Amino acid sequence: MASNSKDKPTIQQPQRTFLISSTQLTDIMRYLMTRPYGEVVKLMNMLATLNKLDSKIGADFVKQQAVETNVKK
Repeated sequence: MASNSKDKPTIQQPQRTFLISSTQLTDIMRYLMTRPYGEVVKLMNMLATLNKLDSKIGADFVKQQAVETNVKK
């Protein structure tokens, strides 16, 4: 099979986790609903399946942990 010079090797980036507020999520979903369905259906499905943060763990705890990790680098 011939190799296409346009093909770039894919470099696997480490997965990062983000916190998003319900207000931010609502704003993003509202915007996506104004776009053609075929362009956004996959993204909207991904956003709809985001996991909720456990109520026992505050968002500030996750932020503090990320800062400590960055300091170690």
